[in-house]
Amino acid sequence: MNRLASCWLSWVLLSIPALGISSEVGSEAPLELTADERAFLQAHPVIRVSNERDWPPYDYFEHGRPQGYSVDLMQLLSARIGVTFEFVQGKSWEELVERLCARQIDVLHAADRPQRLLECANFSVPIIRGVNQFLTRRDHPEVRSIADLFGSVAASPRGWEQTELLKRRFGDRFRIIETTNLQEAIALVAQCEADFTTDFTNVLNYHLARLGYVGLRVQGVWSREDKGGELAALYVATRNDWPILQSILDQALAALTPDQIRHLQERWFGAGDRSTQVALSPGQLDLLQRRGPLRLCVDPDWMPIERINAEGRHEGMVADVFARLAALLDIDFVLTPTASWEESLSFIRERRCDLLSAAMETPDRRAFLDFTTPYLSFRSVIATQDHQVFINDLESVLGETFGITRGHAMSEVLRVRYPGIRLQEVATVEEGLRQVQQGRLFGFIDALPTIAYRIQTQAIQGIKIAGQLEDSQQLSWDLSIATRRDEPWLRGVLQAALDAMPQSQRQAIVNHWLSIRYERVFDYVLLWKIVAGVIGIAGVILWIVLTWNRRLARLNHELAQAQARIAAHNLELEQRVAERTRDLSETLARLERAQASLVQSEKLAALDDLVAGIAHELNTPIGNAVMLASTLSDQERGFREQMATGLSRSALQRFVDTVRDSSDILLRSLHRAGELISSFKQVAVDQASYQRRVFSLDEVTREIALSFQPRLRRSPARLEVDIAPGIRCDSFPGPLGQVFINLVQNALIHAFEGRTQGCIRIEARPAAPGFILIRVSDDGNGIPPQDLGRIFDPFFTTRLGQGGSGLGLHIVYNLVTGLLGGSISVQSTPGQGTVFEITLPLVAPQTLATDPDCPNQAPSGAPHE
Repeated sequence: MNRLASCWLSWVLLSIPALGISSEVGSEAPLELTADERAFLQAHPVIRVSNERDWPPYDYFEHGRPQGYSVDLMQLLSARIGVTFEFVQGKSWEELVERLCARQIDVLHAADRPQRLLECANFSVPIIRGVNQFLTRRDHPEVRSIADLFGSVAASPRGWEQTELLKRRFGDRFRIIETTNLQEAIALVAQCEADFTTDFTNVLNYHLARLGYVGLRVQGVWSREDKGGELAALYVATRNDWPILQSILDQALAALTPDQIRHLQERWFGAGDRSTQVALSPGQLDLLQRRGPLRLCVDPDWMPIERINAEGRHEGMVADVFARLAALLDIDFVLTPTASWEESLSFIRERRCDLLSAAMETPDRRAFLDFTTPYLSFRSVIATQDHQVFINDLESVLGETFGITRGHAMSEVLRVRYPGIRLQEVATVEEGLRQVQQGRLFGFIDALPTIAYRIQTQAIQGIKIAGQLEDSQQLSWDLSIATRRDEPWLRGVLQAALDAMPQSQRQAIVNHWLSIRYERVFDYVLLWKIVAGVIGIAGVILWIVLTWNRRLARLNHELAQAQARIAAHNLELEQRVAERTRDLSETLARLERAQASLVQSEKLAALDDLVAGIAHELNTPIGNAVMLASTLSDQERGFREQMATGLSRSALQRFVDTVRDSSDILLRSLHRAGELISSFKQVAVDQASYQRRVFSLDEVTREIALSFQPRLRRSPARLEVDIAPGIRCDSFPGPLGQVFINLVQNALIHAFEGRTQGCIRIEARPAAPGFILIRVSDDGNGIPPQDLGRIFDPFFTTRLGQGGSGLGLHIVYNLVTGLLGGSISVQSTPGQGTVFEITLPLVAPQTLATDPDCPNQAPSGAPHE
C-alpha cells in the first residue's frame, strides 16, 4: 500500500494520550511476558509509531493530532503493553516506509506487505480485513467485477499499492490517471473525467458522506482472484532487528476481544455501517487466514431455500446469504456434494465437511455441532388435498398421518410438542406431496416457501396449503449455521459475519427468491370464460325459447335486445380492462425497477411505502371487480336453471337488471383503479430520478402524503397538508419529495413513541420574493436539547442497534442545502414537538442542476482540482 510520493517531508513527534481507550483494557489481566520482553519494555519506554496525513478513516492527521481506526487500535496496544507510542507524522507514505527501514521509526501500522517492507520488517497477524470496491457515477452500468470496467478510465492516487497493482495486472485494459490523493480521484469521477476509482468500501463511503456527493455510488468487488491471489489485509510492521517487539505486539493483538474491535468499528464507520465490517479479533483473522477454504454441506433439494442444481452449484436463498458472507470474510466456501439432507448430517458428524448451511438446533445435534443465532425463519405449514377443510388446530387432526422430510429437525420438535402425532418420514418434499396427492398421507409438513414452490413449479394438482403451525408453539423453521464442535472458533467467526449482515439484506434475498418463484399475473383465462359464458348462454337461451314456444316471440325479441346490450357492455368492459391492465402492468414494472435500484440506498428507501400504498389502495376496486365477476357467474347459473323449468318475464328482467348493475359497478371499480394508478404515476417517476421540471407544490406534496396512508393507519399519528394555492416551482420534485418522506418517517419513528395520538403537519407559504417557506412539524415527544445540534451529523442516531443508521436527516440537509439551493433549521421543545423550517427558491439554482452529458457532477463545494 505504497502511498503518495512527495518531494518534501515534515514530521511531527506527538505523544498522544490514550483518548479514553485505555479504560477498555484497564480491568484485563496483564500479558504474560517473559523476563527478556519485560526488560525490553523497560529499556524502551517510548516506541516511535508512524502516522499518515490523509487516509481517513484509518490513519490521518487532523485538528492537531493523529486520528483514525488504526490510530485508536495502536492506542489499545500501547495501553495493553504499558509503554508510550510517540507518533511520527510524514507527508509521504514512501518516506515513512524508508524511515522504518532506516530504523528512524519503530512501528509502521495499517501496512500491507510490499517487497520493500519485506526486506526490512517483521509483520503481525492481520489487523484489518477489508473489501475493495469501485466508486462510479450513479448512472454507470452495473459493475460486478473489475472485468466490467475494462476499456474505461481509472483515477487512483500516485504511489499507492493499488495503483501499482492496476498498472501491473491491467495496464493494457485501462487508461489510468494518477492523482495526488483519493479526494482528487473522487472529484475526477464526479466531473466525468474518469469512470471509476477504488479503495476499501468504508473509506469510499466515509469520503462520500464527508464531501456530500449525491451522484456517486459504490458497487462491485475487486476480488482476490482479480488481484492475483493477494488478500485485502493490513498489518502492523516492526523493524526486523527488534523481533522481540513483534512478539510483544502479537501477544497484545491476540488479547484484543471482538467487542473491542466492534467498538472501534462503530466509532469510525458508524453503528449502521456493517456492510463491509466484520468484528473479528486479530487472532480470529489469523486462524481464518491459515484455515483456508471451508467445506460446506447443504440440503441438496429444498428450494427455494437451497439446493444443488444440475450443474453442481449451490443456489437459493441460503446460497445468496453465503455468497455475501464469503465477500465479508474474504474466504471461499467449497461445496461438498451430498445426495440428501440425511447424508449431509452424516458428513458433518464424520468431519467430512466443516459446516451446515441451514440447520435447526436440537439437543442431539448440540453434542457435535455449534450453532449461530438463526438468520432465516419460516413458518411451518400443512399441505393437504384441496377438498380438505382449513386446519385451525393441529390437535384436531392428530389421528391422521403426516409426512415430513427424513432428517429434518422439525420431526423431533413435533414429536415433543405433540406426543401422539403420527409422522411418516419421506426422502424428499416431492415424494411427500405425491403421497398426499395419492391419499397415502393426510398431509405434509414443511416450511411455507418450500411447499408453495413445489405446488406452483411442479404442477402438482389437487394440493393446497390448508393450515399453518402457530409461532407461539415454537414450530417455526429457525435456520442457523452449524459448525463442527471441535473447532469452536468457527462459530464465533460466522456469527460475527452474520451480525455484520443487515436484516434488510437477508430480507431482500428472501423477497428476491419469492418474487421470482411466485410471480402471479392477471387471470385472463377466467375473464374470457366469463365473457364467453355470458354470450354463449344468451344464445342458448334464445334458441330454447324459439324452439319451445312460438308464443314467446315478443319475449325473445326483448331477450335479443338484452343480449345485444350485454354484448356491448362486455366488449366495452373488455377494452377498458385491457387498457387499465396495460397501464397497471407498465406502472408496476416501473415501480419494481425503481425499487430494485433505490432500495440499495437509504436516501430512496421510502419507495417501499409507495409500492405498499399502491397495493393497498388498488385492493378494494380490484377486489370488487373479482367479486362481481363471481356474482355474474352465479346469476348465469341460476338463470339457466330457470330456463329449464320455464322462464317468466319478471325473471328475465331481473337477470337483465343484474347484469346491467354489475357491469356499471365493474366499470366504476376499474375507473377507480385507473385514477389511483394515474395518481401514483408521477410520484414513481419523480422518486426514481433527479430530473428537473416545473410542478405544483401542492400536487407533489399531496401525492407524497397519499403514499403514507397505509403506514399512517398503523400509527397513532395523522398527517395534515396545508399548502398555499398557486405555488409552482421550477426545481427537482424527486429530491424535494425525498426530503418530505425522510422528515415524516423520522417523526413516525421517533415523535410518538408511547403516545396514542398525534399530528404531523406539512405547510408552505410564500416568503421573500422568489422564495417559499415550508414547515414540517409534529406535536410529539420532541428532541432532547443535547441532541439538537447533532441531528444533521452523519451516523448520529438515538436508535443504536435498532435499525437506525443516522443518515436520514443528514441526507435531508445535503439535499436542501445542495441540490435544492435552500436552507433548513430546526426548533424543538421536549414534550411539545419539533418544527423543521425549510426555505427554498421557487427556481432552483442553475449551478446545482445536472449537466445532460454528466448527470452526476460534484456538488457545490466539492473538490474540483
